[in-house]
Amino acid sequence: MQGETPEQRSIRVIKELKQKYPGKKAYDLDGRGLYFVCEVEPVEEHPEFDRAVEVIILSRPHKHFKMTQQYTILKGNLELHVDGKTINLKAGDEYIVHPNNVHWAKSVEDECWVEIFSQPGWTQEDHIVI
Repeated sequence: MQGETPEQRSIRVIKELKQKYPGKKAYDLDGRGLYFVCEVEPVEEHPEFDRAVEVIILSRPHKHFKMTQQYTILKGNLELHVDGKTINLKAGDEYIVHPNNVHWAKSVEDECWVEIFSQPGWTQEDHIVI
């Protein structure tokens, strides 16, 4: 929301994620108050996939060597950048990001809620910040 500090935004978004997905781990992915993750079906339960809900304001460019990610927009509008292309997505839209594609995203307005299904499951070692 307008006028929030990054710390206030982090507290609010993490609280909203934990209310919507009780008992699930939710956190600020990189500590900037711009990119949040809730592990809905965590990789620890099944390494072959994971499902997360992310609240994206601005993510950093990154790629994955192994993982394919399917984005489904739950709420808001997202400007997804994939290998130099810009894809505009709105609620209900889906997009697949394949391994080795450099990608990053930013919300068009306030925040965008995105479900991300990853195969195999997300690992820190396979999240390469560019």
